[in-house]
Amino acid sequence: MFPLGSVLFPGATLPLNIFEGRYRSLAQRCVRDAEPFGVVLIEKGHEVGGGDIRSSVGCLARILEHRAFPDGRWALLVRGESRILVDEWLDDDPYPKAVITDFPDDAGELSMDRCMEVLKRLTTLTVDAKSAGYEVPIIDAEALAVGVDAEELGYRIAHLTPSGSFDRQRILTRRNCAERLNCIEELVVGLEEVLEATRGNL
Repeated sequence: MFPLGSVLFPGATLPLNIFEGRYRSLAQRCVRDAEPFGVVLIEKGHEVGGGDIRSSVGCLARILEHRAFPDGRWALLVRGESRILVDEWLDDDPYPKAVITDFPDDAGELSMDRCMEVLKRLTTLTVDAKSAGYEVPIIDAEALAVGVDAEELGYRIAHLTPSGSFDRQRILTRRNCAERLNCIEELVVGLEEVLEATRGNL
């Protein structure tokens, strides 16, 4: 397990710079045995040194690229695979370990139309924010939706939504894609209101 100060969504990539001894050992094992590891958000505390409070919902991560440096550091590029639920934390020696189970979505139907509705609203927000002087990436909604189903697109939208770690964790813990999209839309509405208020003060 790798507790972090950030949230990883299924399908998203995340670069990691590993220098702490216990996570060097974790990287060595996962690279050697081609094993994934779990990423969870640190809800309170720090990434270095332990003694943190960790979320019980996270994401399984698979190493895509790795590089070991002469001083012992590792550079990893990982990709989120699927949600996990931590049933029990085990000893942190030599690195954090836990008993986990899969955390699949609840059954339910979701249309691509709903995904595109939220995505286009997010795209409009980023265009408006860019025109107001904010440094945000512009989203190509049509390109983002090519070749994916509603669940995968929902996670792509979540990854691109400007939000802090705790809001991202709130998205990750929703029971299904429809609830995640509702959560994202709430965040986008809040950002729209902030942007409008900022414009009024210019």
